Amino acid sequence: MIKYLIFFSVCLASNPVDDWIDEHVDILESNIKSVSFQFSIYSESFNIPEDSVIVSKIIVGKKKQFRFEMGPRIVVSNGLIWKSYDARSNQIFIQSPDKQLEKSLFAWVKYKRIKALPAKLESDGGYRLNLLGKENDVRTYFYSDSNVLKSIIIKQNGFQLEISKISLAIEEHLDLNIGNDKSITFDLR
Repeated sequence: MIKYLIFFSVCLASNPVDDWIDEHVDILESNIKSVSFQFSIYSESFNIPEDSVIVSKIIVGKKKQFRFEMGPRIVVSNGLIWKSYDARSNQIFIQSPDKQLEKSLFAWVKYKRIKALPAKLESDGGYRLNLLGKENDVRTYFYSDSNVLKSIIIKQNGFQLEISKISLAIEEHLDLNIGNDKSITFDLR
């Protein structure tokens, strides 16, 4: 009997991933939400400087609407088309949605979906998530003795993406405007 109680308590024990998700349920269930973060990409195969850090923010709404700010670039979607703006060149590119990227982008926004992700504790202290396809190694890391998310590491095909300084928030509105009156527009659809 004691053996079964220990087994069930281990199976039902929460982990920092579940606790973090539960702490942010109000944000994850809101209509318009954002995640701010910084990321770095590393690769042994390519000469990518290790100190290159890009500050980013993603705001998502309903019906596949989003705004993705990444350094000088902004990508917005009204749910039907994507517009990409680069402040350095003052150009706007209009294109059809990238369905795979769209699927990855919206993978984190539904509470029930993210809550159902299995999280397996690995020997390096990270929790492996089944997210973004089987060929990816996605792990979350938490500060010791807390449910505060330290980073997310994604490894694929010799590249490592580290996402850190992660902050979720409820947003009042989703601004889909980009560029200015002098922006040059290219329709690639």
